[in-house]
Amino acid sequence: MDINDYRRKIEQSVAKAEAAAAKSSSGASAVAPQGIVANKKTPAKARVEALGRATREEGPDAVPETALARLADPKESAAVRLAAIKLLQQKQFFSSVAAEWRPAFVDALRAAVRDRQVRPAGLEVLSLFKDRATQEQLLEGIRKPAKALVPLNEALRLLSTDVHADVVDAAKKVTDTPQLRKNKAAFVQAVRILAADPASVGKLQEVVGNNAYAM
Repeated sequence: MDINDYRRKIEQSVAKAEAAAAKSSSGASAVAPQGIVANKKTPAKARVEALGRATREEGPDAVPETALARLADPKESAAVRLAAIKLLQQKQFFSSVAAEWRPAFVDALRAAVRDRQVRPAGLEVLSLFKDRATQEQLLEGIRKPAKALVPLNEALRLLSTDVHADVVDAAKKVTDTPQLRKNKAAFVQAVRILAADPASVGKLQEVVGNNAYAM
């Protein structure tokens, strides 16, 4: 998924969430949304809606403190953290101070990927940011499967957003290892990475033209 498609997807999701929030909050406008979000005894759906309101009220030119705090909180529910990711990803496109709070967003995402339910969404954004620490974690998982955050094919897909030497080496490992080649989804991702690397043309031709690489 390229960044434009991802942006459209995020904007559509946030628009739906904001519409639902506006509808549900019409009778409770006197209640500060930050208070609703902070009360973990409140149902997750209501807190997600309140988080959308709080983010809108903070405006595009303020640091989105509420969403950042919810995303970084290790005890926060997956539903609220996922909503925070969508809101923050959408807001960064329009915020004049995005550069100011983006490091906090990255730190919060790194913390959030420890939650298995939040991990896919968190890794997606971190990969689009080309976050080196996340890349190292994904590469470590390829080298040592016991430490893998996601399946091999998914790790390669995420790494393909920033093809550099380490990523190419990981792709070559997959194409050169008979056991790993049995993973068809991973093999396809590895070939795509090699195809994106001008220096790997020879290797790609070898893979395509050699029956030994047949899946």
